Amino acid sequence: MSTEQDASRARALASLRVLDTPEEQAFEDIVFIASQTCDAPIALISLLDTDRQWFKARHGLDVGETPIDQSVCRIDIDDAHLLEVTDLSQDGRTHANPLVTGERTFRYYAGAPLTLRSGEVVGRLCVIDTTARPAGLSDTQKTLLLALARQASDHLELRRIARASERMAELQTALVEIGEHIRNSPDASQMTHAAAKIVGRVLNVERAGFGFVDDDVRSIDIESDWTAPGTASIAGRHRFEDYGAIRDHLARGEPLVIEDVLTDERTAADPAAMQAVGVEALVNMPVRQHDRTVAALIVNSAHRRIWMPEELTFLRSVADRLEAGVARFRGEQQQEMLNGEISHRLKNMLSMVQAIASQTLRDVPDRRPVETFEQRLMALSAAHDVLLQKSWINADLRTVADAVIDTVGFGDRVHMAGPPVALGARAALSFSLVLHELMTNACKYGALCRENGRVDVGWSIEGTGDDADLVMHWRESGGPLVVPPTRRGFGSKLVRMGLVGAGGVDLRYEPTGFQADLQASIRHLAQA
Repeated sequence: MSTEQDASRARALASLRVLDTPEEQAFEDIVFIASQTCDAPIALISLLDTDRQWFKARHGLDVGETPIDQSVCRIDIDDAHLLEVTDLSQDGRTHANPLVTGERTFRYYAGAPLTLRSGEVVGRLCVIDTTARPAGLSDTQKTLLLALARQASDHLELRRIARASERMAELQTALVEIGEHIRNSPDASQMTHAAAKIVGRVLNVERAGFGFVDDDVRSIDIESDWTAPGTASIAGRHRFEDYGAIRDHLARGEPLVIEDVLTDERTAADPAAMQAVGVEALVNMPVRQHDRTVAALIVNSAHRRIWMPEELTFLRSVADRLEAGVARFRGEQQQEMLNGEISHRLKNMLSMVQAIASQTLRDVPDRRPVETFEQRLMALSAAHDVLLQKSWINADLRTVADAVIDTVGFGDRVHMAGPPVALGARAALSFSLVLHELMTNACKYGALCRENGRVDVGWSIEGTGDDADLVMHWRESGGPLVVPPTRRGFGSKLVRMGLVGAGGVDLRYEPTGFQADLQASIRHLAQA
């Protein structure tokens, strides 16, 4: 049997949803009639899985399955004809079979193919005797056995149609439930997590999640995935190339469907990375905006699995709904940013007035510190103008950083180092907003609220060409003991969105000083 035919048979058998199901009277009747018709002590409806033959119905046998290498039914299975072996112990194909040489001492076999309407042969209706039959079955018995096999095949088809209808209804109900969560969730994170949980439950998988991909579809940031008990989360950034040749499908906007990472040509060369996170089968369903992939719905199974057409249709529908929901939240977020930006800056300025006053005017014997105080207030007003300007084109990162830090007035305690990096207009504004927020927090709560405190800001370029990323490091030292915030305000949201809203942010509230790492595509920063 060819691997291709085996795989096709496995998909056809999986579509029947019959493996490991309880006894059903219609099939039990067929094997009983076959046994009586052929005067055989054993009759079976044998279905050929990849590693076993499983008996949907059996008469005269006390086991429900055997390993596939002991199956007589699989001999010449793709020829779709009645197979008869009059003496199993004398036939070269079966004489060493444990069912022949062992305690069961099978000697005679006749099996009629179970052929679906698609043409796939998924097994056989067979009769077995412990005594050889040199004359075999009569023509009438053969005709009746073939007729009974056709009846069994029809019952399998009808059963599949009934189960498929039930499954479609179940998936449709799940889609309605997901739609409710999309409408009622307060933010995109809760919406995607709720949808992933429903997907995981209805598909009975170990992991489901939603993540945004970078501009080049080379990595994905999974925010919060749903996992079954005992399955580890894979939230965070992942590069597609680390898991095999799985990028191109998503880049083209096509679903990535893998039934077995050990045999699929895109992962078989090195499946270790997939297996390390408990993935044996997967679906990555792309989310598209303006003809490019911006996100993906991921579904992981810890076991080899054949994904049904209705399941893929369901996942496509979920991805489409999440696309609309995420777009809505992003639109609202952008509007919120526009509406809250000026208000937030003004509130920050008032807070900065208090911080500067406490440092500058405390125990002052003369008026010179007052003048310094007034100069710093003027610097804050200038900072406000810098942060709101949108006219920079290809501004250098260091130039933007100097302007922001100079206006705050603590340049002597901020050390910066890094290569030239070109920023587009929107990237320059985004960077100045993030840097201003970090400076504000350092003045209010961190290193710059103590005289000996300092901040080290460094950046580097990792990678080359279109794959190059800017990696920026913010390190505070010499300040008070760091206590993680108990609530997140607008400023915290701004920092966590990262450069140009691209994410790639890691914040650490170390006791000795707050630390932040930000990462974004160089190409994206230059073009934004």
